[in-house]
Amino acid sequence: MMSTTQTIAFAIAAVACTLAVRTDLASRRIPNAITLPLLAAAPLLAAFDGWRAVIAACGIVAGALVIGACLHAMGVLGGGDVKLLAGISALVGFPWCLDVALYTGICGGLLALIFAAARGELRGLMARLPTGVRLPYALAIGTGFALTTAGATVFPALRIVQ
Repeated sequence: MMSTTQTIAFAIAAVACTLAVRTDLASRRIPNAITLPLLAAAPLLAAFDGWRAVIAACGIVAGALVIGACLHAMGVLGGGDVKLLAGISALVGFPWCLDVALYTGICGGLLALIFAAARGELRGLMARLPTGVRLPYALAIGTGFALTTAGATVFPALRIVQ
């Protein structure tokens, strides 16, 4: 059973994911107007659960931003994707942030395969990764969050990290 604070956090994350997916599909961008309030909301909402929850939220944001910055530097994720994933991860907290990250990676891989197949590049995918393709990765993040939410609420079998 989730607490009231967790329920609010998951609801905020759901709204942010919905907005991010919509804008990412339309323009391949996730605006700061979605991601920055999300990053700020996580520690503020965590304050209702005490200072340890605030420290945990800030740690999750920092860790996700550092890992995301590395992925951004390698051209794997866009800046908006990094901020969205960090904000969602901090809002859902530990250990659900691990489920979000793992499900996002799985969904992102599937998304890449679908885009490669649609472009007729599936055969050459194993030999090289296509360059210059901008995936709407908010779709993978949103799906990862949706699977995590299902695991946290109605389908416990979907939990990756127990």
